[in-house]
Amino acid sequence: MAIKISVVSEKGGVGKTVSTTNIAGGLARLGKKVLAVDLDQQQNLSATLGFVKDGNPTVSELIYNAVADFETDYQTAIRHSESGVDYIPSSTMLTNITSTMANDTESNYILKRIFDNEIFNRYDYILFDCRTLLDLLVSNAMNASDYVIIPVESGIYAYDGLEKMIGKVSSINNSTNRKLRILGILLNKQQRTNISASVAESIKSDYESITFKTGIPYCPAQTEQAIIRKEISVFDNRSSLGQAYSKVAEEILTKINNVQ
Repeated sequence: MAIKISVVSEKGGVGKTVSTTNIAGGLARLGKKVLAVDLDQQQNLSATLGFVKDGNPTVSELIYNAVADFETDYQTAIRHSESGVDYIPSSTMLTNITSTMANDTESNYILKRIFDNEIFNRYDYILFDCRTLLDLLVSNAMNASDYVIIPVESGIYAYDGLEKMIGKVSSINNSTNRKLRILGILLNKQQRTNISASVAESIKSDYESITFKTGIPYCPAQTEQAIIRKEISVFDNRSSLGQAYSKVAEEILTKINNVQ
């Protein structure tokens, strides 16, 4: 059975999609079979993994079919990227998907029903790249997940939404998904400034047990070059970003092994 992780943040611009794709790539480099699922109508994860429209189902169709109780060949929704990470792309149809989801008698568990299908048992890890809205779609992702990763930008507004996000996870844990746990707070875009260092230390102090030891440095030049090369999801170990994400992937395996 695949271990499922939602990457969530109510705050935009924290590097959520970049973190999702690079953690997935890091896990793949460690020999794990990984599936990334794009749950954002902006389709950034889909684009970075090389998605080109091909007429096959996106995650939107999977959700619509599940609500309508239509049979779906899930294999046709899975694409393969050059980075070794499989993925299911998004589409603009996700924009108003929650109104459809609300019609389901078990509206909190649509994604769980989909990704509990045996076709996904081949994967070691499934990562959900969630949009910033804490709506029914994101709640579905967390109800389908074992763990949550919360990326946080190490700036003066880092605490904005963090407590609310932690509270949301706690609420779901107490109601619809008793197994859900925070795998870690990921300090992202860390700059070499006093403010960034101070904020990072404060978060580590306040949330020591759930903060990743490895932080992600702010390296705009590396990111820009990766975007130009269309390789943003596969930072390699020759770059500081690639080294950092590889260490995060190793931490994830250690954390989960210690729980199991």
